[in-house]
Amino acid sequence: MGLCDERPIWSMSGSEMLSTLDAVHAQIAHLQTYRLQLLAALDANGHAADVGARDTIQLIALCHRLDPTEVRRDLRLATALPKYSDVEAALHQTSPGATDPANIAAPTAPPAATAPGAATAALAATDPAPTPAADASLTPKAVTPGSAVARHLVLHPGQAEAIVTALERIPTTAMVPVADLQVAERAMVRAAQLLSPAELRKLGKRVRDTLDTDGPEPAEVRAMTAETLWLKRGDYGVEFGGYLAGEHAELLQTLIFAGAKPHLAPDGTRDPRSRGKRQADALTTILTAAASTGTAAPAHGDIKPHITVTIDLNDLTAGTGVGTLASGATLSTATIRRLACDAGIIPLVLGSASEPLDVGTEHRFVTRAIRQALNTRDRGCIICQAPPAMCEAHHLIHWADGGPTNLTNLALLCKAHHIDVHQGHWTITTHHGHPHPNRPTWASPDKPP
Repeated sequence: MGLCDERPIWSMSGSEMLSTLDAVHAQIAHLQTYRLQLLAALDANGHAADVGARDTIQLIALCHRLDPTEVRRDLRLATALPKYSDVEAALHQTSPGATDPANIAAPTAPPAATAPGAATAALAATDPAPTPAADASLTPKAVTPGSAVARHLVLHPGQAEAIVTALERIPTTAMVPVADLQVAERAMVRAAQLLSPAELRKLGKRVRDTLDTDGPEPAEVRAMTAETLWLKRGDYGVEFGGYLAGEHAELLQTLIFAGAKPHLAPDGTRDPRSRGKRQADALTTILTAAASTGTAAPAHGDIKPHITVTIDLNDLTAGTGVGTLASGATLSTATIRRLACDAGIIPLVLGSASEPLDVGTEHRFVTRAIRQALNTRDRGCIICQAPPAMCEAHHLIHWADGGPTNLTNLALLCKAHHIDVHQGHWTITTHHGHPHPNRPTWASPDKPP
């Protein structure tokens, strides 16, 4: 590759590096486009079956050690491209600087076949705040096949994939006129000179909603049907992922974002947790709240979901060893002692001969009446004032150490501070029937660090 034979990178100025990057991106786009053509031709050729592969996706994924999902996406784009002449033409324009505004010709008069219709209105409604000059250049009718404008429009494969995917998702049952589809395609190709793939996907959704005269309901039904959740065992936990649609997605995002806001540490520094960790903490808080109210499994009536953990009595009292869950996973004794305060966990305590000495029941845990009184008294986490719905009831004297489950032996703590208390970072004392947190020694201004 000629670019690799250029002078060493370290000897280039910033402007030279940027210019070289322009050329590199142009060549990458050219090679990616050529790859799409090869994929489509190889699939049509049927060569995968000749060599014993199940299909082209499996052949390419195995040969090049790629994710089948990635190959499937690229093949879908490659086979759909011939239907979209403007996208295909712009995809082949790979000369550096082709997207420079100076290289884009002025608008030309549209032919009769591209008279403004629903697609034009949709683009006008979804124009990403262009300047007056840009607004004129983005008019769909200005882009006609073979015109100077079309010859200078450039797409990279990511943009092409966003446009084609958006147009392919317009249902055939919508009976959208071909002329409107062509206007929409040309409009999105033109808009791509200013938009990223993510922005094009948003634009495409709005165009689809306008063109589909039946409205978005069928698409919403399909999206709801496609909802999924998968779980698999991971190291010390579970890995999961999935997809939620519509109001379910909005509900999840609202709850997670609300619970994932950063909090100041006790010493006044910024929250040390990453965004991912804060969102994970928010999810576990939501799950804990659902389990504690008995709403996580409505089919079971008032019976709350429980976790059963088996642990040796000596380990439990000494705070050493681990407990075993029904799934075979293990939890540390410290975690079990914390969860046993308020979470739906039933400890099955074993004696020296591994015989069951005691099976904890819900009576060990906070009743609804006690919890309501606790919410009224503490009004949230006694350390950070997180609302009661985000809190757990903490035993000041652990029940395994003989502590009773009553109001005078309980305090509300958010999950993060509940963990901190069990790790000894905070201590709690009671004054006149009310729990009060004591700042960690390292955070007290009158104590040496």
